[in-house]
Amino acid sequence: MMKPLYFIPMRKHVWLLLGILFFIWGCPDGKSTDEEIILLQDMEFNYNQGLNHLYFSVQTEPSYLGKSLQAVNALYFGFDTTQTADTLILNDAGISGDIIANDDVYSLKVNNDTNSVSYVLEPTDIGKVYVKFLAQYGGEIKGSMAIYEAGNQGPTILTVSMPDTMLRPGADSVSVGTIVVTVDDPNGYEDVQICYLMFQKPDSTYSSGSPISLYDDGNQNFSTYVWDEKANDGKFSRYIIIDSNNPLGKYTSYFYARDYSGILSEPYITTLVVIQ
Repeated sequence: MMKPLYFIPMRKHVWLLLGILFFIWGCPDGKSTDEEIILLQDMEFNYNQGLNHLYFSVQTEPSYLGKSLQAVNALYFGFDTTQTADTLILNDAGISGDIIANDDVYSLKVNNDTNSVSYVLEPTDIGKVYVKFLAQYGGEIKGSMAIYEAGNQGPTILTVSMPDTMLRPGADSVSVGTIVVTVDDPNGYEDVQICYLMFQKPDSTYSSGSPISLYDDGNQNFSTYVWDEKANDGKFSRYIIIDSNNPLGKYTSYFYARDYSGILSEPYITTLVVIQ
């Protein structure tokens, strides 16, 4: 069980934990009443594989039957509700994963490791993850179970911006363009490890036979054809250079993205015509 990320009085903490235990024993089927569904909304759990974080969030009502909200918790069961859950204290103070303070959305971000939780997820895990969100109003605790499907869906290339036609220059000159690939991933663009392309030349052979890497690091160096406008924005970029040695005709570009668990995106295909 992880340590709380902010302090509450010991007497209140003990009472709250006992209340949670009684709540679990009293509600073995995990079903939520209509009342609880209204009190606990927009329940969210996310496993960010790139950063190896777990994120919990729920929107609550500030009061119930004249009693103010006192605490919000998440019971994290992992894949098995028969196990003893980790009790995680969510906050609405704009810290520890909570984005906006005092907006009635209680959140927590923790590391996905044994120092924070008992049930560490792996990128290859597949199955249902169970989280029960609890809200305490005076002596009454309301709860709602949420079920999330674990399993990496891999990255997706959303758009590719690049020239569709470029002019082949004369000797001792080059034509320069830019390529910008926008990538998305269910676990956030931080989970994308690499983005690259393969150029198929007009004669159906591939340029150099090796992948051409694109970057999201904000670096620019014309001598190595490196160009990226802004670091860590989910847009992978580089220069594209055409010189007098490039054959005329249609080039086919196959773009790919791969995440940290090794899942490769579907190819995004574009064409470029080099003319005289």
